[in-house]
Formats: sequence, C-alpha cells, structure tokens
Amino acid sequence: MPTQCLAIIPAFNEEKSIAAIVQETKKHVNEVLVVDDHSTDNTAKIARVHGATVICHSRNKGVGAAMKTGISYAKKLKPNIVITIDADGQHRPEEIPHLIQPIVVDDADLVLGSRFLNEQLSNSSLIKKIGNKLVTFITSFLAGVKLTDTQTGFRAFNRKALLSLDLVSDFTYTQEMILILCYKGFRCTEVPIQIHPRKYGKSKVVSKIGAYALRTLIIILSTHLRLKTYR
Repeated sequence: MPTQCLAIIPAFNEEKSIAAIVQETKKHVNEVLVVDDHSTDNTAKIARVHGATVICHSRNKGVGAAMKTGISYAKKLKPNIVITIDADGQHRPEEIPHLIQPIVVDDADLVLGSRFLNEQLSNSSLIKKIGNKLVTFITSFLAGVKLTDTQTGFRAFNRKALLSLDLVSDFTYTQEMILILCYKGFRCTEVPIQIHPRKYGKSKVVSKIGAYALRTLIIILSTHLRLKTYR
C-alpha cells in the first residue's frame, strides 16, 4: 500500500451498499473519506460506523460538489495518491492496486478505470452507449488523449495532479477533471476494470439521460473555453 493513500467516495442515499464499499476500500488505502451529499437515509451513519471519515453537506448539491469537498479535504492532507470510487457497489475495491499501478511506477499522473477496454456494459441501453461514446469522443478530442471511458468514477491521481485541480461544476466532475489535468500537461491513461451490476436503487443518470447529456456537454465546452482563455 502506498503511503498516504486516500479514497474519496461521493455518496447520496446509498445505505445498502456503503458499508461493503468502505470495508473493502479500507483494505487498500490509508483513509476512506465519504462525502455524504445530504442523504435522507443512514448513509453517513453507516459509513462512519465502518471506519470512514465522513463529511456531510447541509443540502443536496450534486456529485460534482461532493467531489469538490473531497478534493478540498485531500489538499489539506496531501496524500501521495487519491482514489475516487462510486458508492453504489459497481466498482471493485480489490482492483485499486491495479488502478494505481501506473502512478506507482510513474507512468501516469491520472488513471481512469475504463469499463470499455474489456467490453464491459454490454447490457447497457443503446441510448446510454451512444451517449457514453459521444461524451467520451468530445472529451478525448479536447483533451488530446485517446480515451474510452471519460464518465468512469473509478480513478486515481497523484499529489501533483491533486494540487492542480480547481473543479467548478457542482453537477459532475468526471470530464472536467480530465480536461483540467490534460490541459495542464499531466499524463492520463486508462486501465481496464470489471464492474458489478448495481444491486440496490437506480442510476440517477439513466433516469434522465437526455438532461444529463446536455448538462455534461455544457460543462465540457465551458471548461474548454475557460481553460483555453487562461492558457
């Protein structure tokens, strides 16, 4: 285990899955931080009982805001490596050593766990597949890096990348983080990951795929313009 390795888990109403995620993630990192985005269930309480550091939002702000809170906490800690992992149980914490390996050997600053390098998500709806491909193509083109999965929440980055992050969006962080770091010259790569089918609840994205795609595209383009202006 690398020294000072921190995992950030944004969470909203994930009381049925959060215990297992925290317990398994703790085996591979020094500290687990759960950012509870004003859940109406026992997510925060359960995460704390199982050994996570928990920060709670006073209102529901969005996964992007939860990640900004996590990044602010991490900047004070200055760990060697930060891992982000979703709270819904789809990611496999046992793959953390595989995820961070390119950082450990200094081949990358940001590593994305791609669900598509090994042809995952074959059961996804056609519209979700098309949306994923479109958003990934645009993000990859603007970032100047060939990527297959820019929506993944399972990722890792080193201390230098952490200290260079200045996220803006409260809605989502996934594409914005890639663009910021790639525009600043950080090395980005992908590793294939496996995912578990979601056991509890429904994806917040799938239920409003059209609105999600539109807002995501707006964030991508506004981030591109912001970074291009201040280059």
